[in-house]
Amino acid sequence: MYSLYDALLTQHSRQLTPVRCAHSTIAQLHRYFEDVVLENNLGALVIESLPLSAKRTNREQARFRELARAGRRAFFFVRQADALNEVFGGWNPNGGLNSLALLHPDHDCANEHFVVIADARFSALLATVHGRDNGRSGEDEVVWTFEPDIVYSALEYLMARISAEHPCHAAAFGSAVRTSMPKATSLQLTLSVTTKLAHLLQEQAGREIAINRIAMAIRESLELGVILQKTVDEVGLALSVASCALRVEGQTIEQALRYFYFAGETAEEPAQKEKCIRDLDLQIASLAKHPELLTQDVCEDSDSNNETLPMAIVPLMFQERFMGALQVTAADPSRAWEGNELLLLRTVADQVAVAVNHANLFAQIQQQALTDALTGCYNRRSFEMRLDQDLLMAKRSHHPLSVAMLDLDRFKQLNDSVGHDAGDTALRKLAECFRQELRGVDTAARFGGDEFVLILPQAYAEAAAIVGERLRSRIAQIEIPGYGNLSASIGIATFPSHGTSRADLTRAADIALYSAKRAGRNRVCVAEHSLGNFDQSSAPIPPACDEVTDIAKPSM
Repeated sequence: MYSLYDALLTQHSRQLTPVRCAHSTIAQLHRYFEDVVLENNLGALVIESLPLSAKRTNREQARFRELARAGRRAFFFVRQADALNEVFGGWNPNGGLNSLALLHPDHDCANEHFVVIADARFSALLATVHGRDNGRSGEDEVVWTFEPDIVYSALEYLMARISAEHPCHAAAFGSAVRTSMPKATSLQLTLSVTTKLAHLLQEQAGREIAINRIAMAIRESLELGVILQKTVDEVGLALSVASCALRVEGQTIEQALRYFYFAGETAEEPAQKEKCIRDLDLQIASLAKHPELLTQDVCEDSDSNNETLPMAIVPLMFQERFMGALQVTAADPSRAWEGNELLLLRTVADQVAVAVNHANLFAQIQQQALTDALTGCYNRRSFEMRLDQDLLMAKRSHHPLSVAMLDLDRFKQLNDSVGHDAGDTALRKLAECFRQELRGVDTAARFGGDEFVLILPQAYAEAAAIVGERLRSRIAQIEIPGYGNLSASIGIATFPSHGTSRADLTRAADIALYSAKRAGRNRVCVAEHSLGNFDQSSAPIPPACDEVTDIAKPSM
């Protein structure tokens, strides 16, 4: 049997033009037709068929009950698995309800979606077949009209259909049609629907603009913070909510990123932010285990003192990996989240999840390009860029800067005696020693092999020597199984005493390091003379006693 949608297009092909609409828009338009009946208390005949839903919210159940009250006759085509069956089963037939549930047989039109309203003052219909493209586009072709003759054609079709499928209810349905014959449509009532539809389209246009702005921010910026703040601002404005909060998970709770939007500028914003953080953190744990969109409406019969507001939260997912959540909270306690609003949240969440993943990949690639894979220290190229920056700052601020070249003693012997894996272990332990002993402003880089270079901003030669001695002592405590304790030689050069350029300082520090090796290893040496006047390509290696000052005692 044809669906109502197909039957109407066959009979009224010149009067009806199908329009493709999102599922959420069709559902919203359906509610607008119902609103005319409810808001104007019409004693109309209401016939509906809704897409299958295994769960109906309290608001939906209350709406169905209201449609069947106050002298109206309501007929609902439902499927056996639809939660609407439970709603009808719980109704009291003596409670003033005029309704009848008609089970869909198992054929193609069981997934249709229509609403037909017939009244002396108002007639309307909307019809579509849900999911004919298997839901790939998220849209369906839909027709709607307020013409009484087309509504009458729909009623004739439905009378024939009920006579064939539900003969025991045919008389009751025919009686309801005869008492609610469509005659004319009130311009005022029709205008109320079209006005709401225009407002809906305007809201959707605003939401599409918000999505486009977020997408543009993702394309144009590599700063994740800029993208996330743009997201909460645009979502908050597009949905006209009291607050919007976004959390992106980090490796630890402290590293999680949180961004907020609040409507208006109020003195309560810090308190609002704390509440948003608490609410979002409470939802994160359960959302990570069951990543699905959650909505929270305020029940109409709830305590008026209850501070809970309508909330919707959607997870950020990328390739089944939970990455965070986006939450909106409404200011109006009576607000119910519409399908197109939830669709906006899902769309934005998908965009943000992709942006976060790309930002993480970019950070990883950038980290790999700048650091040594074995030790986690900066590589030589990074050291050169960092030293140039620090030297420029030192020149501008007239502050000193020291460079320390460090080399493990007899590292080849370590590799030859206990293997290269033990050598790698020694280098990793050395890098960990740097992380523990150096300041946050200091830089440690692997220069090549077992040679490392340290940048110590705002450190004169004396202070750098103290740091070098502390490192030398700490390194001497590192024990490699099968080999014994490590030792290191360190050479130090300082700006501006030993050079004013990167090449001058690294050359001076390298000469000091060589002198430490010549003097017996396991010691710290500071360059004594500036190399600026030397031809550095041919400068002889100075003797340890003449050109460097040994400030470390050799180990015994």
